[in-house]
Amino acid sequence: MLHAQSHEISRLRKELYQVKDSARYVDILNRLSTLYLPYNLDTCFLYINTAQNLADRLHYARGKAAVQNNLGNYYVLRSNSYLSYRFYLDALRAFETLGDSASMCQVLSNIAIYYRYEGRQPSATYYMSRAMDIGRRLPKDSLYAMVLVNYHFVHGTDSTRRDSCQWALEKAYSIASRYNDERMLLRLRMYEADKLFRKKQYAPAQAQLLQIMQDAEEGGYTYLALYAADQMATYRIQLKQADSTTYKAAMVKYGIAGGYWELLLPTATELYTWYTQHGQRQEAARYSALMLNILQKESNNKSQGELDYMAYFMQGRRLNALQLQHRSQQQQLDTKRLENRRRRYLVGGLLLSVVGIAVLLGFFYYSYKRSRQNAARLAEKYREISEKNTLLRTHDDFKNKLISLIAHDFRLPLVHIKEITGFLKDEALSMEEASALLTRVERSSRDTLYTFDSILRWISSQLSGFVYTPERCDLRELVSAALQSLADVISEKQLRVTVNIPEGLQVLAEREMLQFVHRNFIHNAAKFSPREGALDITAVVAGGQITVTVRDEGVGIPEDILPQLFEYRANDRPGRAKQQGAGLALIICKDFMEMMNGTVYAANNPEKGAALSYTLPAGN
Repeated sequence: MLHAQSHEISRLRKELYQVKDSARYVDILNRLSTLYLPYNLDTCFLYINTAQNLADRLHYARGKAAVQNNLGNYYVLRSNSYLSYRFYLDALRAFETLGDSASMCQVLSNIAIYYRYEGRQPSATYYMSRAMDIGRRLPKDSLYAMVLVNYHFVHGTDSTRRDSCQWALEKAYSIASRYNDERMLLRLRMYEADKLFRKKQYAPAQAQLLQIMQDAEEGGYTYLALYAADQMATYRIQLKQADSTTYKAAMVKYGIAGGYWELLLPTATELYTWYTQHGQRQEAARYSALMLNILQKESNNKSQGELDYMAYFMQGRRLNALQLQHRSQQQQLDTKRLENRRRRYLVGGLLLSVVGIAVLLGFFYYSYKRSRQNAARLAEKYREISEKNTLLRTHDDFKNKLISLIAHDFRLPLVHIKEITGFLKDEALSMEEASALLTRVERSSRDTLYTFDSILRWISSQLSGFVYTPERCDLRELVSAALQSLADVISEKQLRVTVNIPEGLQVLAEREMLQFVHRNFIHNAAKFSPREGALDITAVVAGGQITVTVRDEGVGIPEDILPQLFEYRANDRPGRAKQQGAGLALIICKDFMEMMNGTVYAANNPEKGAALSYTLPAGN
């Protein structure tokens, strides 16, 4: 049964040279990208990109939907969960429009996995339930095995679902055996090995994993071989056996062969630390270079992925602009037709004037009446054109804000990465300093991507209309998470942070939008606080409303800009608001608060420093 994937790849590549139907050509490219996903990630993306360009050129809806689903799978293995989630959502909408139940089932289970990783179990349970309902009704159940395995992953830690999870694995094994699905069978054998290990049958579990590694490598399933090596290293560590580094090195080998760079950074870091501690400098240097290479590729892939999605996102805006231009031109043509019709009526009146006084008077009355109607229509058309011009100016202003935001939020982390790369290239840092800086760069890149998520949410709310669906959020938990993301800034200034928020206090809001406000308020206060100063975060409940205030001990806000702190004023942001784009970030905070039926305001403290506050409905 092994090598079945290689045979299918060979068959499909030969068919590419023979097929003449362009839609079929796109389908083959999408299938090849799926087959290369567990084998070589770079080749997988090559086929995805080719399929996307051809499907867009042919306006092939089913092919574009499959491309979006494959991009979601691709960015999962690039450790870019947000872009993966966005492409999965786009694919789900496309498959729903096409009525493709089998593909909907697959995408729904993938979205459930995303929410499981994000720790949002209710959402994961909802999407997994939808996938299971569709999977049971599929006439051909080959995809149902994958849904069942994902069901085990989503609910595997739930003791109340232990029996159903066991049933799901047994059912998946039956389906995979019937279709000779070697990739699924290898995954299920890993679950069996893990089950043996939990029963303390250590030797059989490890023997089975070694066989899985060999079978996966022979069958061209590089990712599964990497996964099995990782599991084997974990077993060795738990059993305190000395050769766990051998399997970690095997993970690195498989990851490099398959192009799964982003998955290797934690393992490469562990190996670098181990070899450094044991004085093996040559091996440590090799893994240090590997870590730098991974970070560079991760930065390039994330930046390119974000730019690709921005281009995909802005394509909708360009289409809307073209439609608006078409309607404007159509209105101008209608206006000209009305003017031409009026001229024809006047000429006709002059020709008919010879008929007689009675006909002439009747004609003028009729012409006057139609002229009034045409004038009213013309005025309405001009009003509509004026409104469209106002909308276009608003979009232009929004574009300027967007460019400023991107320059502010992404320039500094990339500059840091470039500077650190220069230090490493010049060997200006010790091994320990380089490792610490690389860890800091990784955290900075992750925080930058999270900020990118917030900015995309704001863009979506401005362009396509915002539907506010509030949820109860634990206020103390959110503030703690925001402080954690800004720990470097706070630690650097040695600030004393006091959080005076009662336990269990809940607020009605949209979680990610509220976190954007928290991060900006706290970052703004930390930035203008003196070294060893104090930050005070308080929450007060009054009349069903919660007011949260962030106070600092800085220089305060100049009185001349305090009333317009949350308003956009181009080239007029003096004082503390002008530094590093803080003004635009506060404008977004105000927009988010208004969307959530809240208010935001600022004031100077009586002694020193400033206070930024917002008010939202209580959720208790």
